[in-house]
Amino acid sequence: MLRVVIVRHGQSVANAEGRWQGQLDYELSAEGLRQAELLRGRFTEEKFDPQFVYASPLIRAMGTAEIAMPAKRIITIDDLKEGGAGVFEGRTMDEIRKEYPEVALEFERTRSFNSVPNAESRFDFRKRAQTVVDFFVRGHNKDDEIVAFTHSGLMMFIIAVIMGTNRVWTLRIPNTSVFDFRIDPNTWNIANSLSGSQGVSAQNTGGFEVRRFADSSHLN
Repeated sequence: MLRVVIVRHGQSVANAEGRWQGQLDYELSAEGLRQAELLRGRFTEEKFDPQFVYASPLIRAMGTAEIAMPAKRIITIDDLKEGGAGVFEGRTMDEIRKEYPEVALEFERTRSFNSVPNAESRFDFRKRAQTVVDFFVRGHNKDDEIVAFTHSGLMMFIIAVIMGTNRVWTLRIPNTSVFDFRIDPNTWNIANSLSGSQGVSAQNTGGFEVRRFADSSHLN
């Protein structure tokens, strides 16, 4: 089966300051650099040698990839960027509550960016995640191993696509945590990933396996 490993970037300066980043380009913090080094040690110990390494072009993801996979050619994919957070970008939640009180109230009630000015819509975000997973599955051979360095918001949607559900969970995804999936391209049907109401069985029929989920044990 195709091995798909998805990794969140190391801690960024904005993470450390409690700021929404979206698609703003913040560098890794000192702690983020340390986390990426620990991830490299883990991958070296595990002898993880993927044929393809992908990364969001945002520097916090690209920088993590460069440290964790120093001998590999890293291919950037725009669709691996974090979701656009509109007017939230660059601000802390306290600042947002002061500057956009009604928007903040609605967001905290629904956790949806649909009400945030200039933010990427949930529909577009989901569509982008589906495009990414489709590329992973259709663009590689069944015995390939790939790794993608990306962002927690997009990862939640990628996980929903792989698991074939419309529901997107708010997950705790630590910096540099690892998700490890096996996907069978012969039984995978990306068109059916959106809804069981389209006649898709709710059972996992062997199209994918979850080997690791938000694993950050290398940080311990």
